[in-house]
Amino acid sequence: MLILDEPTSGVDPVARDAFWRILIDLARRDNVTIFISTHFMNEAERCDRISLMHAGQVLVSDTPAAIIEKRGARNLEEAFISHLEEAVAKNPPAPPAAGAPRQPQEQAAPAAANLAPRRQGFSWRRLFSYTRRESLELRRDPIRLTLASLGSVMLMLVLGYGISMDVEDLAFAVLDQDQTTLSRDYALNLAGSRYFIEHSPIRNHAELDQRMRAGEISLSIEIPPGFARDIARGTPVQIGAWIDGAMPMRAETVRGYVQGMHQHWLTAKAREAYGSEATAGLFSIETRFRYNPEVTSLPAMVPAVIPLLLMLIPAILSALSVVREKELGSIVNLYVTPVTRLEFLLGKQIPYIALAMINFLLLTALAVSLFGVPLKGSFLALAAAALLYVIAATAFGLLMSAFVRSQVAALFGTALLTILPAVQFSGLIDPVSTLEGVGALIGQIYPTTHFVTIARGTFSKGLGFMDLRASFVPLLIAVPVLIGLGAALLRKQER
Repeated sequence: MLILDEPTSGVDPVARDAFWRILIDLARRDNVTIFISTHFMNEAERCDRISLMHAGQVLVSDTPAAIIEKRGARNLEEAFISHLEEAVAKNPPAPPAAGAPRQPQEQAAPAAANLAPRRQGFSWRRLFSYTRRESLELRRDPIRLTLASLGSVMLMLVLGYGISMDVEDLAFAVLDQDQTTLSRDYALNLAGSRYFIEHSPIRNHAELDQRMRAGEISLSIEIPPGFARDIARGTPVQIGAWIDGAMPMRAETVRGYVQGMHQHWLTAKAREAYGSEATAGLFSIETRFRYNPEVTSLPAMVPAVIPLLLMLIPAILSALSVVREKELGSIVNLYVTPVTRLEFLLGKQIPYIALAMINFLLLTALAVSLFGVPLKGSFLALAAAALLYVIAATAFGLLMSAFVRSQVAALFGTALLTILPAVQFSGLIDPVSTLEGVGALIGQIYPTTHFVTIARGTFSKGLGFMDLRASFVPLLIAVPVLIGLGAALLRKQER
């Protein structure tokens, strides 16, 4: 004998079907009698024989199909309501005893009226009860708590050092067909910079192709015969620069380095030969970088990684918090209690907002102390933007939870839909202004785009609230839109 109480209420439909198949096989194979107590008709319909009860009395006992047929009902729920109405009609409530005090009119209303649903306003008490419950769940789950508190920090260390646009210490070799002092001086001009490291000379074009194909070198300089003679005569000279173009952005950077250093070397040699008069009539352009003088990746990438991480992990955690309730069946508490969908979602969102803000403080401290990226602008502006941003990120996770019913699907779906837009369309690598079509539209409305602007503006450019006010507006709009969509799409009934 096996006794179960509402065994599959609130469970995923696929898991529910699998459970019932196992249960039926068990009953038929081992001749086990299974008693199930439930308020859900979709569970009762699966039983061989059922009893409908009211006020401790059995109204009818038969197979579900027979009960439906005898009442001429469309389903078991209508048949139960029909039996219930008949039982109430046969046994109406007893009249009050003689001499008993008369009850107020509203208290003397029929029992059915008392059972009618009443409108429930927004309750902060119900909201914070879910907040407290979710906080206790986090405290009892060390894996989720570790991911929530330290996951962003660990990824910051990986991405901060891993995403680099710096082009330094490039391996190059020279195919010198002139073999003169001047040609060697030209090669040493490249080798003397921090951007290039010279390898052993190349003897012919076949060796050049073989070494570049093997990845030994990224650049090869080909100096033609008569190089020194042509320089002495003032004849135009063509230098060959073979660049590994497998990575286009890197190749373009290398080409810029080579052209700049070539021009610098020619100018220096002309001045040595002819004096300052050789370049007196030419314009001189002095290039300076204002916000990142050394043109290194860390000051640009570290502030941009913070929005990426504050979108990824808080969104995943908030999505899992709702989907986990669906898997465990505890979502039934939402179905059968007066709590509203908005109270439920906000209550579960608040703990992850608090954890995300703690992560923000840790990531900012890490950027300043470990990565050495100074915060030149307003910290209050950055913190205010971070608060709006993590509210939007956790709301996005809650929105995702409305579409999935398993934690695995929630994890992968939320990760894909946060990482891809954040990396490709938010200006993390390429400016949003360079995007076109759908990519440009996503970049303009995605919250990460605007928080990246605020993070880089406060870290590198010394900006404050007034300078960044245009980037706050999309974040202010995203918060109610995402929360509203999540509440509208969350079903307050079992599917």
